[in-house]
Amino acid sequence: MRPIRRTDAPAWAAGSLLDTLDAVDRDALLRLGTRRRYADQDVLMTAGAVGDAVYMLLDGLVLIVGETEDGEGSALAIRAAGEVVGELAVLDGSPRSATVRAAGPVVALRIAPTSFIAFLHSHPAAQLQVLRSVARKLRSATQRRIETSGCDARRRLARVLYELAAEYGRRRPDGSLLLELSLSQRALGSLAGVSVSTTERVLAALRAEGLLATGYRQLVVLDPVRLTDLCGY
Repeated sequence: MRPIRRTDAPAWAAGSLLDTLDAVDRDALLRLGTRRRYADQDVLMTAGAVGDAVYMLLDGLVLIVGETEDGEGSALAIRAAGEVVGELAVLDGSPRSATVRAAGPVVALRIAPTSFIAFLHSHPAAQLQVLRSVARKLRSATQRRIETSGCDARRRLARVLYELAAEYGRRRPDGSLLLELSLSQRALGSLAGVSVSTTERVLAALRAEGLLATGYRQLVVLDPVRLTDLCGY
């Protein structure tokens, strides 16, 4: 079970690339590229496109979306400030494997492939941290697959909600956790491997039970302890 992140923690997500780089390498990386601002739902990169840039997230959250036959897309993961996205297509020369969309206001550095590769060549310690970053993402995807299999939809969604709240939520004075994130019910269901209709039904039940409140671009976990119990950890 992931511990709830402290509200006084550094701006970078714990374990993210910027969090793990030493000060010299981090400063060198942050001097690269062009700072860009993205509004909610803006697309940073599209699945199938050429890897023409790496994006270093400085503020906000993005949603990683895989292509589906119905064209709606399936949410695969969320990435936060301090993390890098788009690096795989730049490193191996393959087309983008997923679309990346802003889940609220986002600030990112757009770094040209040549600049990113040159940075890795001149900063050997950073090469290792980039590899570790990729490994963490793969391990996280595997862990979510394990945690959302073999249990019912209610527990699957509870585990995704807890993970999001623990990682990105802000604890309020009353002990509840505020999650400010532009995430549709379809995307939330995709993260848990649950249909939209089932997601709607489970969220309605959690609201009725006093565990959850929802509003425009936000979720509030009203009772983190009960949500943890529901997760079955």
